[in-house]
Amino acid sequence: MVRPADTDVAGYDVGIGGGRTIVSLGAASLAAAIEVRTKLLAAAATLLDASPDDLVMENGRIEVASANGYGFAIAEVAARARTHRGRIGGTGAFIRTGVPAMAGCCTGHFIEAIDIPIFAVHDCEAAVDPDTRHVEILNYTVVQDVGRAINPSAVHGKIQGGVVQGLGYALHEEVTIDGDGRVRQAGFETYRLPTAQDVAPVAISLYEGAPSLGPLGTKAGGEVPILHVAATVANAVSNAIGRQVRALPMTPPNVLARMQGRTVG
Repeated sequence: MVRPADTDVAGYDVGIGGGRTIVSLGAASLAAAIEVRTKLLAAAATLLDASPDDLVMENGRIEVASANGYGFAIAEVAARARTHRGRIGGTGAFIRTGVPAMAGCCTGHFIEAIDIPIFAVHDCEAAVDPDTRHVEILNYTVVQDVGRAINPSAVHGKIQGGVVQGLGYALHEEVTIDGDGRVRQAGFETYRLPTAQDVAPVAISLYEGAPSLGPLGTKAGGEVPILHVAATVANAVSNAIGRQVRALPMTPPNVLARMQGRTVG
Protein backbone atom coordinates (compact mmCIF):
# COMPACT_ATOMS: atom_id res chain seq x y z
CA MET A 1 0.00 0.00 0.00
CA VAL A 2 1.32 3.45 -0.92
CA ARG A 3 0.19 6.38 1.19
CA PRO A 4 0.93 10.05 0.49
CA ALA A 5 3.61 11.35 2.83
CA ASP A 6 2.90 14.04 5.41
CA THR A 7 5.49 16.71 4.62
CA ASP A 8 5.38 17.89 8.25
CA VAL A 9 6.87 14.63 9.47
CA ALA A 10 8.56 13.07 6.44
CA GLY A 11 12.25 13.55 5.79
CA TYR A 12 13.63 15.79 3.06
CA ASP A 13 13.94 14.16 -0.35
CA VAL A 14 15.62 15.51 -3.48
CA GLY A 15 13.04 13.86 -5.70
CA ILE A 16 13.13 11.12 -8.29
CA GLY A 17 14.33 13.14 -11.27
CA GLY A 18 16.27 11.43 -14.01
CA GLY A 19 13.63 8.71 -14.33
CA ARG A 20 15.16 6.91 -11.35
CA THR A 21 11.90 5.99 -9.66
CA ILE A 22 12.71 2.31 -9.56
CA VAL A 23 16.17 3.09 -8.19
CA SER A 24 15.14 5.35 -5.32
CA LEU A 25 11.74 3.87 -4.45
CA GLY A 26 12.93 0.38 -5.30
CA ALA A 27 15.91 0.66 -2.95
CA ALA A 28 13.69 2.03 -0.19
CA SER A 29 11.14 -0.74 -0.73
CA LEU A 30 13.88 -3.38 -0.72
CA ALA A 31 15.23 -2.07 2.58
CA ALA A 32 11.74 -2.16 4.09
CA ALA A 33 11.15 -5.70 2.77
CA ILE A 34 14.43 -6.92 4.26
CA GLU A 35 13.37 -5.55 7.66
CA VAL A 36 9.98 -7.28 7.38
CA ARG A 37 11.66 -10.55 6.40
CA THR A 38 14.04 -10.35 9.36
CA LYS A 39 11.13 -9.78 11.77
CA LEU A 40 9.10 -12.61 10.27
CA LEU A 41 12.00 -15.03 10.60
CA ALA A 42 12.52 -13.97 14.21
CA ALA A 43 8.84 -14.51 14.99
CA ALA A 44 8.83 -17.89 13.24
CA ALA A 45 11.99 -18.93 15.07
CA THR A 46 10.17 -18.43 18.38
CA LEU A 47 7.21 -20.50 17.21
CA LEU A 48 9.41 -23.27 15.86
CA ASP A 49 11.97 -23.19 18.66
CA ALA A 50 14.74 -22.74 16.10
CA SER A 51 17.36 -20.23 15.06
CA PRO A 52 16.39 -17.73 12.35
CA ASP A 53 19.49 -18.87 10.45
CA ASP A 54 18.00 -22.39 10.22
CA LEU A 55 14.77 -21.21 8.55
CA VAL A 56 13.88 -20.81 4.89
CA MET A 57 11.14 -18.62 3.46
CA GLU A 58 9.62 -19.79 0.17
CA ASN A 59 6.30 -20.62 -1.45
CA GLY A 60 4.44 -18.54 1.11
CA ARG A 61 5.82 -20.50 4.07
CA ILE A 62 8.57 -20.33 6.68
CA GLU A 63 10.00 -23.71 7.51
CA VAL A 64 12.94 -25.32 9.25
CA ALA A 65 15.46 -26.09 6.53
CA SER A 66 16.20 -29.60 7.79
CA ALA A 67 12.62 -30.64 8.56
CA ASN A 68 10.38 -31.64 5.69
CA GLY A 69 7.32 -29.37 5.80
CA TYR A 70 7.80 -28.36 9.46
CA GLY A 71 6.73 -24.75 9.62
CA PHE A 72 3.94 -22.23 9.16
CA ALA A 73 2.38 -20.14 6.43
CA ILE A 74 3.75 -16.59 6.42
CA ALA A 75 0.25 -15.24 7.03
CA GLU A 76 -0.07 -17.40 10.14
CA VAL A 77 3.33 -16.28 11.45
CA ALA A 78 2.31 -12.64 10.95
CA ALA A 79 -1.04 -13.21 12.66
CA ARG A 80 0.52 -14.92 15.70
CA ALA A 81 3.29 -12.35 15.91
CA ARG A 82 0.75 -9.54 15.97
CA THR A 83 -0.71 -10.93 19.18
CA HIS A 84 2.63 -11.00 20.99
CA ARG A 85 4.88 -8.55 19.17
CA GLY A 86 2.54 -6.16 17.41
CA ARG A 87 2.19 -5.52 13.69
CA ILE A 88 5.17 -6.59 11.64
CA GLY A 89 6.32 -3.78 9.40
CA GLY A 90 9.42 -2.23 7.94
CA THR A 91 10.70 1.11 6.75
CA GLY A 92 13.27 1.98 4.15
CA ALA A 93 14.95 5.00 2.61
CA PHE A 94 17.30 5.68 -0.28
CA ILE A 95 19.97 8.13 0.84
CA ARG A 96 23.34 8.12 -0.82
CA THR A 97 25.76 8.92 1.98
CA GLY A 98 29.18 10.48 1.66
CA VAL A 99 28.24 12.97 -1.06
CA PRO A 100 29.98 16.31 -0.34
CA ALA A 101 27.80 19.39 -0.10
CA MET A 102 27.95 21.92 -2.92
CA ALA A 103 28.01 25.68 -2.39
CA GLY A 104 24.49 27.10 -2.56
CA CYS A 105 22.84 23.68 -2.22
CA CYS A 106 21.17 22.83 1.08
CA THR A 107 21.73 19.07 1.10
CA GLY A 108 24.39 18.28 -1.43
CA HIS A 109 24.70 18.09 -5.17
CA PHE A 110 21.66 16.37 -6.66
CA ILE A 111 23.41 14.95 -9.71
CA GLU A 112 26.29 13.53 -7.66
CA ALA A 113 23.77 12.04 -5.28
CA ILE A 114 22.32 10.00 -8.13
CA ASP A 115 25.73 8.60 -9.07
CA ILE A 116 24.37 6.14 -11.62
CA PRO A 117 26.05 6.73 -15.00
CA ILE A 118 24.01 5.60 -17.98
CA PHE A 119 25.26 5.10 -21.52
CA ALA A 120 23.35 5.08 -24.79
CA VAL A 121 24.07 5.04 -28.52
CA HIS A 122 21.67 6.56 -31.06
CA ASP A 123 21.82 6.10 -34.83
CA CYS A 124 19.63 7.93 -37.32
CA GLU A 125 19.09 7.70 -41.07
CA ALA A 126 17.54 10.87 -42.47
CA ALA A 127 16.66 12.20 -45.90
CA VAL A 128 16.43 15.87 -46.95
CA ASP A 129 14.07 16.72 -49.79
CA PRO A 130 16.09 18.73 -52.35
CA ASP A 131 13.06 20.87 -53.25
CA THR A 132 11.27 21.49 -49.94
CA ARG A 133 14.27 20.95 -47.60
CA HIS A 134 11.96 18.90 -45.41
CA VAL A 135 13.82 16.42 -43.18
CA GLU A 136 12.37 12.92 -43.04
CA ILE A 137 13.53 10.37 -40.51
CA LEU A 138 13.85 7.01 -42.25
CA ASN A 139 15.22 4.82 -39.49
CA TYR A 140 16.18 5.33 -35.87
CA THR A 141 18.08 2.91 -33.63
CA VAL A 142 18.80 3.09 -29.91
CA VAL A 143 21.07 0.92 -27.78
CA GLN A 144 20.67 1.89 -24.12
CA ASP A 145 22.31 0.71 -20.93
CA VAL A 146 19.47 -0.05 -18.51
CA GLY A 147 21.30 -1.98 -15.80
CA ARG A 148 18.47 -4.47 -15.55
CA ALA A 149 15.10 -4.12 -17.25
CA ILE A 150 12.45 -5.12 -14.72
CA ASN A 151 9.71 -4.38 -17.28
CA PRO A 152 11.25 -4.37 -20.79
CA SER A 153 8.05 -3.22 -22.49
CA ALA A 154 7.87 -0.18 -20.21
CA VAL A 155 11.50 0.68 -20.96
CA HIS A 156 10.81 0.37 -24.68
CA GLY A 157 7.91 2.75 -24.25
CA LYS A 158 10.09 5.28 -22.44
CA ILE A 159 12.71 5.13 -25.18
CA GLN A 160 10.13 5.46 -27.96
CA GLY A 161 8.56 8.44 -26.19
CA GLY A 162 11.90 10.08 -25.54
CA VAL A 163 12.90 9.79 -29.18
CA VAL A 164 9.60 11.31 -30.33
CA GLN A 165 10.04 14.21 -27.93
CA GLY A 166 13.60 14.65 -29.14
CA LEU A 167 12.47 14.68 -32.77
CA GLY A 168 10.09 17.50 -31.97
CA TYR A 169 12.92 19.43 -30.36
CA ALA A 170 15.23 18.72 -33.27
CA LEU A 171 12.92 19.31 -36.23
CA HIS A 172 9.77 21.23 -35.37
CA GLU A 173 9.47 23.12 -32.08
CA GLU A 174 10.57 26.71 -32.59
CA VAL A 175 10.17 29.88 -30.53
CA THR A 176 10.93 33.27 -32.09
CA ILE A 177 10.33 36.80 -30.81
CA ASP A 178 8.87 39.61 -32.92
CA GLY A 179 9.93 43.25 -32.84
CA ASP A 180 7.54 44.00 -29.98
CA GLY A 181 9.02 41.27 -27.80
CA ARG A 182 6.12 38.86 -28.24
CA VAL A 183 6.41 35.15 -28.98
CA ARG A 184 5.31 34.51 -32.56
CA GLN A 185 4.35 30.90 -31.89
CA ALA A 186 1.44 31.65 -29.56
CA GLY A 187 -0.49 28.41 -30.19
CA PHE A 188 -0.26 24.93 -31.62
CA GLU A 189 -1.06 26.22 -35.11
CA THR A 190 2.38 27.83 -35.22
CA TYR A 191 4.25 25.93 -32.49
CA ARG A 192 4.46 22.61 -34.27
CA LEU A 193 4.70 19.35 -32.37
CA PRO A 194 5.51 16.01 -34.03
CA THR A 195 2.49 14.04 -35.20
CA ALA A 196 2.12 10.37 -36.03
CA GLN A 197 3.28 11.11 -39.58
CA ASP A 198 6.54 12.57 -38.28
CA VAL A 199 7.45 9.60 -36.10
CA ALA A 200 9.66 6.82 -37.41
CA PRO A 201 9.80 3.31 -35.93
CA VAL A 202 12.54 3.03 -33.34
CA ALA A 203 14.64 -0.13 -33.22
CA ILE A 204 15.55 -0.63 -29.56
CA SER A 205 18.17 -2.84 -27.97
CA LEU A 206 18.52 -2.94 -24.18
CA TYR A 207 21.95 -3.56 -22.72
CA GLU A 208 21.78 -5.19 -19.29
CA GLY A 209 24.52 -5.99 -16.85
CA ALA A 210 26.40 -2.71 -16.33
CA PRO A 211 27.18 -1.99 -12.65
CA SER A 212 24.57 -0.03 -10.70
CA LEU A 213 23.86 0.78 -7.06
CA GLY A 214 20.14 0.42 -7.81
CA PRO A 215 18.19 -2.55 -6.40
CA LEU A 216 18.63 -5.68 -8.51
CA GLY A 217 21.03 -3.73 -10.71
CA THR A 218 18.40 -1.32 -12.03
CA LYS A 219 19.10 2.11 -13.52
CA ALA A 220 17.15 5.16 -14.58
CA GLY A 221 15.54 5.11 -18.01
CA GLY A 222 13.15 8.03 -18.34
CA GLU A 223 14.90 11.17 -19.50
CA VAL A 224 17.91 9.43 -21.00
CA PRO A 225 16.43 8.73 -24.48
CA ILE A 226 15.83 12.39 -25.32
CA LEU A 227 19.39 13.57 -24.69
CA HIS A 228 20.96 12.21 -27.88
CA VAL A 229 18.26 12.82 -30.44
CA ALA A 230 18.96 16.38 -31.57
CA ALA A 231 22.69 15.80 -32.04
CA THR A 232 22.08 12.49 -33.80
CA VAL A 233 19.60 13.99 -36.26
CA ALA A 234 21.82 17.04 -36.78
CA ASN A 235 24.74 14.80 -37.72
CA ALA A 236 22.56 12.90 -40.19
CA VAL A 237 21.30 16.13 -41.77
CA SER A 238 24.85 17.51 -41.90
CA ASN A 239 25.95 14.44 -43.84
CA ALA A 240 22.99 14.81 -46.18
CA ILE A 241 23.50 18.50 -47.05
CA GLY A 242 27.28 18.62 -46.73
CA ARG A 243 27.26 21.43 -44.15
CA GLN A 244 27.41 21.42 -40.38
CA VAL A 245 24.18 22.04 -38.51
CA ARG A 246 24.68 24.07 -35.35
CA ALA A 247 21.20 25.40 -34.61
CA LEU A 248 17.78 23.96 -33.88
CA PRO A 249 15.15 23.27 -35.00
CA MET A 250 16.01 21.93 -38.44
CA THR A 251 12.93 23.34 -40.15
CA PRO A 252 12.94 23.62 -43.97
CA PRO A 253 13.80 27.37 -43.88
CA ASN A 254 16.66 26.73 -41.48
CA VAL A 255 17.96 23.80 -43.52
CA LEU A 256 17.85 25.97 -46.64
CA ALA A 257 19.78 28.70 -44.85
CA ARG A 258 22.50 26.22 -43.88
CA MET A 259 22.67 24.87 -47.45
CA GLN A 260 23.15 28.43 -48.68
CA GLY A 261 25.83 29.09 -46.06
CA ARG A 262 23.74 31.53 -44.06
CA THR A 263 23.83 31.62 -40.25
CA VAL A 264 20.81 30.23 -38.43
CA GLY A 265 19.82 31.41 -34.96
